Formats: sequence, C-alpha cells, structure tokens
Amino acid sequence: MTDERRRWIPVATLALLALAGTVTTIGHDFTYDDRAVVFENDRVHALSHLPRLFIETYWPPNYGGDGYRPIVMSLFTMQWVAAHGAPWVFHLVNILLAVATVLAVYWCALAILPRFGALVASALFAVHPVHVEVTGNIVGQSELIVALCLASAVGLYVRRRAAPALAGRDVCAITVLFVVALFTKEHAVVLPPLLLAAEATVIRGDDWRTRVRVLRPLFLTFTAVILAYFYVRGLVQKDLAGFLPFPVFRFLRMSTADRVGTMMNEMPRIAQLILFPTHLSADYSPADVRIAEGPALSQLPGLFICVATIVMMIALRRRAPVVSFGLAWITIAFLPVSNLLVPAGFVTAERTLFFPSVGAVLMAGALAEQLRTHAAPTRRRLAATALGLLLVAGLARTIDRQRIWKSNATFFVALIHDAPNGYRAHYLHARQKVIQGHFVEMEREYRHAIRIFPYDAGMTLWVADAYTRAGLWAPAVTLFEWTFGVEPESGQGRYEYVYCLAKLGRWQDVRREALAGLRFVPARDVRLMRAAVAEANRVLAGGTR
Repeated sequence: MTDERRRWIPVATLALLALAGTVTTIGHDFTYDDRAVVFENDRVHALSHLPRLFIETYWPPNYGGDGYRPIVMSLFTMQWVAAHGAPWVFHLVNILLAVATVLAVYWCALAILPRFGALVASALFAVHPVHVEVTGNIVGQSELIVALCLASAVGLYVRRRAAPALAGRDVCAITVLFVVALFTKEHAVVLPPLLLAAEATVIRGDDWRTRVRVLRPLFLTFTAVILAYFYVRGLVQKDLAGFLPFPVFRFLRMSTADRVGTMMNEMPRIAQLILFPTHLSADYSPADVRIAEGPALSQLPGLFICVATIVMMIALRRRAPVVSFGLAWITIAFLPVSNLLVPAGFVTAERTLFFPSVGAVLMAGALAEQLRTHAAPTRRRLAATALGLLLVAGLARTIDRQRIWKSNATFFVALIHDAPNGYRAHYLHARQKVIQGHFVEMEREYRHAIRIFPYDAGMTLWVADAYTRAGLWAPAVTLFEWTFGVEPESGQGRYEYVYCLAKLGRWQDVRREALAGLRFVPARDVRLMRAAVAEANRVLAGGTR
C-alpha cells in the first residue's frame, strides 16, 4: 500500500464515523430553538433581507432580541431559499459541517500528536455523545462553524510556527478564520488565548523576545478585529454578555459569589459530560441544579476540579505538553460560557461543551500514543480493546440520542424523561401542550414547574398569559401579581394584568395598576393603559363596582 493511500485511510475512517453519528438526522424537523430562530423567523426567509442581518440580533425581537451572529443567520437564509424551507437541507448542512469539523480536529491534532494519537483523538471526538445537541439541532450550525474554523486556525498556527516565522499569508488565513468564527458565534473570541496556550506548551524553541517579534503582526491584527467586532456588535447589542442572564441568576438577584458557588456545584457534572457522559439532557435547571446560598461543602468537589486542572496544566507543561495544552484548551474554551466571568443564559448546556471537548480528546490521544510506544504488548492489547469498545459505545449512544431531536413531539417527551426534577423541563413541556391545545395537561405541567421553582418571572408570566387567553381571570391575576413581585419593573404582561382585573370588576385596582404600569409598559401599550384608566374612572364615577 502506498504512503498516499495510507494517509487517506484515517481520513475516510473519521468521515465515516462522523457520518454514521449524524446521518439519521436527515429526516428530522425543525425542533426546539430551530422553530424560533429559523422556521418562524421571517428575517431568514428571503435573500433581500441578507444585508440587514448584520445589523440585527440573532434572536427575533419577540424572543428577547439577544445575540449577534450574522454569518450563521446568512447561512440559514441561503438554506431556506435553496430548499423553500425544507428542513432536510438544513440537516444535510449540519451533517457536512460535522464531518468537516471532525476532519479539522484531526488536522489540528496531527500538528500536535503523532498520527496514531491524532487518529484516536479525532475518532473519540467523532462519536462523543455530548455533541448530539449541536449536530442534531439546526441552530447548532454556529457551534460547528466555530469549531471548524478555530480547530483549523490552531492547526495552521502550530504548523507554521515550526518554521518558526509566520508568513503574511498565514496571518491572513488565520485572521479570516477568526473573523468568520467571531461573526458566527461570540465564544470564538477564545482563539487568541488558545494560541498563547499553544506557545506555552506544544511550541518550543524560541526565547520570549523572538516569540514577541514573530507573534506581533498576528496579535495586532487580532486586536483590530476584536475592537471592530465589539464596535459593530455594540451597535446592535448594548450589553457585554449579549443575552439575558438565566432566570436563576436574574430573578434571585444572585450575587457573584453565589453564582460562582452554583457553578462549583455543577463542575463535577460538567467534567463528567466532557469525559464520560453517562446521562444527557437538553436542559439543566433547579431542582436538578443546586443553587448556592453562600459557601457550602457541596462546592468543594467543583473547587477541587478547577484548582487541580490549573495545577496540572502548569505542572505538566514540560513533561506532558499535549496534556497541558488539552487542559488549557478545555479551560479557555469553557471559560466564556462558564458563568464564572459573567452570567450566561443557562447554568449548564451541552452545546457549550462541543468545542471544549477538543481539549479532552487531545489528552486521550496523548495517552493512547504513550501506551502505544511504552506499554507492554499485553497492556497495548487491553488498551486497544478498551478503545474499540469505547468507540462502539459512543457511536451507539450518539445514534440513539439523535432520535430525541426528530421533532418537538419527541423532544419534549424526552426532556421530561431526562430531567424530571428540572422546572424548565415541565415548563417547556407545558408550552408545547398549549400549542397542541391540551389545556388540562398544560396546566398540570405548569403547576409542577411552579412548585419546583416559582421564581422565574418569565415562566409565571407565560402561565398567566395562557390563563388570560383561556378566560381564567382569577388565576391569571394571582400569577401576574406574583410575577410583578419577583420582577417589579417588568413591562411585559402589565396590560393583560389590568385587563384581567377589569374582567373581575376590580376597578379600583384597574385604575391603580394602570397608572403604575404606565412607567414600565412598552410604547405600544401606553394608549391601552390610558384607556383603562379612563374606563375605570368612568365606572367608579358612576358608582359601579
């Protein structure tokens, strides 16, 4: 067998593994976030709107108007127009991106590891079950594009630094990959620190003065790109994070210390999801998530994991540079979405572990290479058997897990099964029951969700709105009052609250709440609130109660 053919066998094997784990999604529908971001979003249904996507938010205004991801939104537009809205084309693009990302991880790993170790790392990445939330969900295209671009950029950088100079074309290529990734999803900003981590671990030979001279053009370019990105993004999104904080952080007025404590409670789960995902869920929320109320012993395992990761990363920098780089990759890639710096729109989300998991498989590849070169034959055979079983188990779990993303009907049933103690699982299931017109089941799920965690004002407002639409004025009023107790400056739902009070004949309350609500309601509701005040005055003046 020629060397050329031998080089293509691992590429074909990895492509087939990635294809096997994703090809079953080709007949799936728009599911969960896909419906709001793509299916119901008129902004991505016509090519004429493409230029405006660069000055608009990712989420539609009626869903909060969060995020800034114009490149993936442009890609959604082209797919919608090409297929006239057929979901199979979107899923086909997901499959192709998943295959390309696995190959990009392999190409990156080859720059750091021998061929066998790179193959092991990429094969494990191809079958990792935690990736299903990205590969099975159409909106996961943003995660796929970022991982594809950044893995390619790191691979190119490490290769060219062996020169050791970076040519102008290398700087241009890496910058283009960075720009595409950054305008696809925010967390691509981790590329510069990833390259610095590579400098500190897997790139050797230069003194620091030489490194500074070599890296100066690239990092000056990065600085210009980041400043331009944040300027453009700031015209669309005024806050740094770009998303409303998760309800736990937002409505409980959680301090930074308690937010960090909550994440320390979550760190063992996050570590398990990256290293050995035995249980998967599309949502993690109270009571599955333990909310911190000051320091507690439950936070010690998570704190130990964080400290141990940093200590090992430093200690292994010279003795095991690839392992050190893998730990740095996990840390750097996860930090922006970790809730440790700023509150995110979730506590834990499997999609955010897609790119960090590259660091984990690089470490596995380094271990496999160590066993191949230094272990006794018996141990090598045992390790090969264990690796084979792990790949088969991972692929089987991935294929099985893809089923839940087939449609909303399968997704919400699976969500309840996966997270029976999570309030958002019941809340989201209830919203699906409203759409299906199953009001009794909807109410049962809503009540369950509120019993678990009654402090999500967005949820109680949604329930109150459902009651209002059903003509159940009294329970709607109770929930509106609770909502505004949790979020006193919310303008959403104020007019519906006044409307329900009027239906109950509570005109004194109508006048008081309509006048108070004028400070908070959006402009479109001001006229309605004033009309409510006038009607309350008229009724009260006539002596009607």
